[in-house]
Amino acid sequence: MAIRKPTKKSNMPAMPGGPKKPATTKMPPPPVAEKAAPKKKFTVETWDDERGEQIVIYADTGAGKTSLARLAPRPVFIGCDDGGNKILNPDGSHLKRVPGVETFEDVRSALQQHDLYADFDTAVIDTATILEDWAEDFVVRTIKTEGGAVAKNILSYGYNKGYKHLYNTMKLILQDCDALVRTGKNVIIVCQGINNNVPNPGGQDFLRHGPRLHTDKAWSIEALYCEWADHILRIAYFDNTVGKDKKVLGTNTRAIFTDAEPHFRAKSRTVHEPVVAFADDKDDSIWQYIFGGGE
Repeated sequence: MAIRKPTKKSNMPAMPGGPKKPATTKMPPPPVAEKAAPKKKFTVETWDDERGEQIVIYADTGAGKTSLARLAPRPVFIGCDDGGNKILNPDGSHLKRVPGVETFEDVRSALQQHDLYADFDTAVIDTATILEDWAEDFVVRTIKTEGGAVAKNILSYGYNKGYKHLYNTMKLILQDCDALVRTGKNVIIVCQGINNNVPNPGGQDFLRHGPRLHTDKAWSIEALYCEWADHILRIAYFDNTVGKDKKVLGTNTRAIFTDAEPHFRAKSRTVHEPVVAFADDKDDSIWQYIFGGGE
C-alpha cells in the first residue's frame, strides 16, 4: 500500500474566493439623549403694558392728514416728502421733523434711533404711500432674481414674486414701529386714500376706501398695516347727500370715522363713537378720546 507523503505548507497567499474569517462588525454607539429644553415658567397677571398707540390715518389728498397728526401728543415727523413744510402748528410754529430722510433705509434707521424721541411722545411717518415706493426701489436694488440676475423692476422676479418681497420689506417697518411702541411712544402712519376693489365670495365684488398701499389676493400690504393698527382713522366728509340727479352732493362738514362700513376701512380699540368731529385744523377731539378719555 502506497504511503502518501505529507505535502509541504505553501507560503503562497490564499487565493481569492477561498475561506475567509468572518468580519468583525463594530456596533455604533447608542444615541445620546438630548437634554430637554427648560420649560418657561408662566404666571397670570393683568394685561396692562404701558405701550404707545399704533395709529393709521388715511384720507384723500388735502383732507387734513398732516394737520390732524400734528395735534397728537408732542409729535415729531419722519417726512417722506416736503408736504409738512407748509403746515404750521396752532401757535404758528413749524413742525418738528427728522431731517435727511431720503430712502427706505433712512426711515428704518430713524425709527431705530430711540434717543431721537426723548423729548417727544409720537413719531409720525408721513406718508407710508411714498415709503412703499421707496421700499420697491430697495427691493430692486438689494434682491436678485431666482436666476441670480439684477432685477430691473418689481416685475422682474416673476409672477407676484416681487410683491412678496415688497410685502416682507414693508413688514420690517412695522417691526421697527413695534420696538418704538414698546418704549411707550406712539406711532402714527399717514397714508393717502384710494378705492380698492374687494373680492366678495358671498356676492358681487365692491369698492372700499382705504389706505393707498399695495393689495392683491396673495400679498396685501394694506391689510398688513390695517391689522397692525390699534386705530384706523378715516378723514372724510360727514354728510354726503344724494340729489335728484343721483349725484353725491358733498358738504364741508369734515369728520373722523372710527367704525368701519362696507365701503371704507376704519377701527378703534378704545373709541366707541363711530364719528368724531374734526371741524377745523385745530380740532383735537379724536386725540382727547384716544389719550385723554374725552367726550
